[in-house]
Formats: sequence, C-alpha cells, structure tokens
Amino acid sequence: MYNRKNAFTLRLMMLASSVFPACARARPDEAALELFAASDLVRIFEDGHNCPRPEKSIDIFGIRNEYVSAQCVVKAGRNLDKVTVSVSPPKHVERSASLPPGCLQWNFVGFVSIEQNTPNRRESEVIRAAPARFPDYLSEEKEVSLKKGACRALYLTLKIPANAPAGDYRSTVTVTAQQGDASLPLHLTVYPPALSDERHLMVTEWYSTGRFNKFHGVDSSDSEAFYRILRIYAENMAEHRQNVFRVSLGLIAAARDRSGRLSFDFSRFDRWADVFWATGRMDLLETGFVARFGEGGWASRQILLRDFRVYDEAAKKSVSVPGKEYLPQFLPALEAHLRDKGWLDKTVFHIADEPSNHNVMPWREASKFVHEHAPGLRRMDAIETTHCSDRLEIWVPKLDHLATWLDEYERARSRGNELWFYTVGIYQGGSLPNKTVDVPLIESRILHWINYRLGLKGYLHWGFNSWTDDPFGAPGKHLGDGWQVYPKKDGLLNSLRWEQMRNGIQDYEYFWMLEEKIRRIGETLGPRLKPMIEPSRRSTEIASQVVRSIHRYDKNPDTLYSAKRQVIREILDLDKPPRLIVQTNPIEHSPVARGCAVDVFGWAESQTILKINGRPTPVAPDGLFMENVGLSSDNTIVVEAELNDGRKRLVRSFDAAQ
Repeated sequence: MYNRKNAFTLRLMMLASSVFPACARARPDEAALELFAASDLVRIFEDGHNCPRPEKSIDIFGIRNEYVSAQCVVKAGRNLDKVTVSVSPPKHVERSASLPPGCLQWNFVGFVSIEQNTPNRRESEVIRAAPARFPDYLSEEKEVSLKKGACRALYLTLKIPANAPAGDYRSTVTVTAQQGDASLPLHLTVYPPALSDERHLMVTEWYSTGRFNKFHGVDSSDSEAFYRILRIYAENMAEHRQNVFRVSLGLIAAARDRSGRLSFDFSRFDRWADVFWATGRMDLLETGFVARFGEGGWASRQILLRDFRVYDEAAKKSVSVPGKEYLPQFLPALEAHLRDKGWLDKTVFHIADEPSNHNVMPWREASKFVHEHAPGLRRMDAIETTHCSDRLEIWVPKLDHLATWLDEYERARSRGNELWFYTVGIYQGGSLPNKTVDVPLIESRILHWINYRLGLKGYLHWGFNSWTDDPFGAPGKHLGDGWQVYPKKDGLLNSLRWEQMRNGIQDYEYFWMLEEKIRRIGETLGPRLKPMIEPSRRSTEIASQVVRSIHRYDKNPDTLYSAKRQVIREILDLDKPPRLIVQTNPIEHSPVARGCAVDVFGWAESQTILKINGRPTPVAPDGLFMENVGLSSDNTIVVEAELNDGRKRLVRSFDAAQ
C-alpha cells in the first residue's frame, strides 16, 4: 500500500544507490565477501568511492625480467574477521613450468589521512575532496578485519623471471575470512622479449639520512647498523629502476696545515658511494651544492658560494672557510679523486638549487667559477629560468616551466645541452601530471611517457623519504609528494606511486627497445634509406596515444595498456615477413589539414607488394618506397604488404584539423 512513510523510505533507498557505488553496498542475501579485479592504476577507497567496474578475473601481461602489477578488491558483505590471502604459483598453460613462489608478492593497501587537497588543482583533477583517507602504502599486514560494506584493495607485484618461458600462465587468488571465502582467477601472458637491466632513462630521488634515528633507530652515520639501512635504501631504489644517487660533499673531511694548504679525506664519501655502486644498477653519482641563496632564501637576488668546515691544524679546531678560498683547492682535488676512482664520467655536480630569473646572474658567476677550477665536472641543476646558456650541461626545469618555455629549452637542447625535468607537487600549477596522494594514480606513471614523448633524458624528484613526524596520519602540506616510500623500523614500505613510477620507467624501456630494433635495421640499409629512417619515430607515435603533449594526456588505464601491448606486438612483428618500416610526416595522431596529403615513406623487403590506401606503391630494389597519400574517410592511412606467404596490414590514424 502506498503511504508517505513508504515513499520516503523508497526515496532514501534510491538516493543511497546513487551515492554509494556497487562495491560498497551490501544486501542481506549477499555472500560474506566478494573478490573482484580492478585496474592497478586506480585507487580503491574503503567506502567504495569512485570504485571501477568489477572484473571477473585478473588479466595482466608483460615481458621477461619485468615487474608487473595487478589489483583486486575485497568487499565485505558482512563484518569480516581474520581476512587472509593466498596466491598459487602461476603455472604455464602448455608446459610443465611454474613461476617461483617468491616472484609474486601481495600486500593490502594502507591509507593515509589527507586534510586538504593539493593546491593549484581544480576539483575535477583530484580523485576525492579532502578530508579523507587515501590509499597509498603497501601494508605489511597479512591479516585484517573489515566492516560490513567496506572495501579493501589487495595489490599484487609480480617479477617475471628473465628465463621464464613465454606463453600463458594461470594462478588463483584466494581470500579467506572466518565468515567465508572467495577466489579469483589470475591470467598472465608472458611475451618473448626481455627487459634489459641496462637503464636508458636517468632517474634520481633525493633521499635524506637525517631522520634515521627517529624512524629506523639508527643514530650513527659510521655504524654498521647505519650502513645496513643505507643498503636497504639503495637496493629499494635500484629495484625501482632509480639509477642516480646523491652523496653529500659534506662527507669529505678537510684539514688546513700551517701554510694554508688543504688536504682532503674522501673515505666516508667513497664508502657511501660504494653502497650504491654495489647494487650494480646505478649509472650516475650526484653531488650536493656549493652555492646558496642570500638572505631571504629562494626570493633573494643573491646566490653566494657557501662556506665549508675545515679542521685548522694551527688552531686545533674546526673553522669556517669561505667558498672562494676553499673551492680553488677542493675542486681540482675532487676532480682528480673521481678520475682515479673511475667515477668522473659518471658524476654530475650541482651549483645551487632552483635558480630563477631574479638571481640567475650571480648563479652564472658561481657556475663559471666552479667550471674554471674543475672543467671535467658536468654541471646539473633544477632550474626555473632559461638563461643558463653555456654554464650548465644538464638542464632540469620544473614540468610547468618546461611546458611554458618548451621552445627555449628545445633550443638549448639543439645546442648540445641535456634536458631532464623535475616535479614538486604543490608548486606545480595547471593540470599537469602530478605525484601527490590525491591525484589519479596513473599520473605517476605518465610522467615517464612524457619523458619518452619529448625525448628527455632524465627525471629528478626532491622527495624519496622527506617524511613528516607522522607520514601516515599527518603528511602535511606536501600531501605525500615528499616521499615515495614509508618508514618502518628495519626498512621501508613501498607506495602505490612508487610502484607505478617503476612501471612508467619500464614503459620507457619498452619504447627504447622498439627504437633500438628499428635503429639496428636502419644500420643495415643503403645510403639512400639510412638517413631517412628515424628510429624513435614509431615509439613516439605509440606514446602519443597516451601523451599528445605535456598538457594533453589520457588517464584511461585501458588506453595506456593498449599502447603498451602494441609496442610488444610491433617489436615482434619486425621479425616477421614481410619486414617493413613505415614512417609518416607528420607523425601519427597529428592534425592534418582538410585535403592535405600525408608524406608516407620507409623501407620494405625487396619484392614486397605494397598498397597504401588501396593504391599500388612501387618498392625500389633497395627497399625504398615514397608516396603522398590523402587520408581515408576515417582519417587513416592503411599500408598493406605482401611477400610470399606473409601479409601485414599497418594502420596510421590522424586528427582532422579544424
């Protein structure tokens, strides 16, 4: 019977169904728990906010020697106690082979409390309005409890062994509670290529040892316990493909004799460096700074050479020596020491952090002074200016400055300067990809698609472990951007952002692998073709499916994984007949004016029968083909190739110019 009370109740039920997503609702007849898959590139909140569509299986892919991630969600149909997880070793479908049990790890995702959202971001650019608890760290808990209606993410990390047989694997994820259990199939496809341990993107995260005592209970920088923790840091960085590490110049002890001559003890500096070199996966040593801002900090118009502590033998005490007196003796000694150790070509040297237009002129003088006394040291600084000219070998602008002044930075690169970029979450304006806890997780990964898309050589980030006193409960104004990992007494806990950053660096290596394969083919071609083939073009085109420009990028996980799978497919297809390389001008996904033809050219095996948009195209004896081709009605160009029994159909898509 209809009455006002029933109508009101019905309206409340309808409102609840529109506010709370499916993964947070529980009906009386539901099972004790549900288990479903979700993309590893989304954050799963306790109350189901913004929960993606449930998937019935975990479907992942990768190549040998690669880390791959997956995620599933436990949804409580009633209060759950002693929730635990087990994952069976992935077994090959066609062969009697299984991946080792230790290659697959799982963690419940833990939450951090965010009181205010990242500044300089529109409401649509954060995944949830604060205050809220945001999922971010990989917990060591192996047993949890869940209240009815709650969701908890389970994050899987799989290291595919370098010798794993290619093919399909099957596994099962099982979640058990006192009130019931559920299982989920895991499907893994391993492709034949292997990810090299060699790194082609330079990545540095600035770490600190100043709070080892608070978080790790280690208070001596010379103790074995201290070096044990430092080794944990180094291994964690290396496992996440960080390959640039900082060593402070303050570790180098200096003494002055009665004649004023300085001597230097590099033993502590070397020992720290050796901890990182011992990982076998580091490529660059990064020093600290020799100059500082004047009074007023960053806003100062002065940048001054800093003072250095020196033990004075005559005074029998440590004294402060101005940089203009110290550096002329120190810099040549440092350069000679690095050369003796075989590290000089693997060292980058800082002048001062973040010079800007208001103080770049004194920075230039400081950089010139350093270069005069140590010409073999490559200089690298995070910069907020374009006026570094010949005073800096490696330019590292902040991402928003890179986007704004890109043309000027490109001119610097054309003059031979190396170009990286850096991020500082709360000071980075606009809608650019970011790394704070409240922005879409995929942005941590997209940063390195930007690296490849723009042809950049490196990435710098200021915070590996710049924790507040309570990084879990009170992460402060930087909202987690100050760290990629979380502390525990005997080591570190990884974060979702740190895992996805590694995945993004691996994606960069995918692009490099395709580029390198095209380069090797190009080296075998004749004099007409060799200069025409641009090895990085195809990888750049595929990367542009996700990153059209610094400002235009796709946050859909399906788009990213589709592009990544395409890279694998094209690496493999280059070995299949008919072998060919297709290039276009402009590159794929560029706008093309109405009625304008696209320049299509490349190389094909001799005697290949080629058609471009259905029109026969001759292939020269050396493999060269060239045509101007109009777009089809769907703004594509289709290249069809046939040789003996082999056939290929390659499609290039373009945007119609307005």
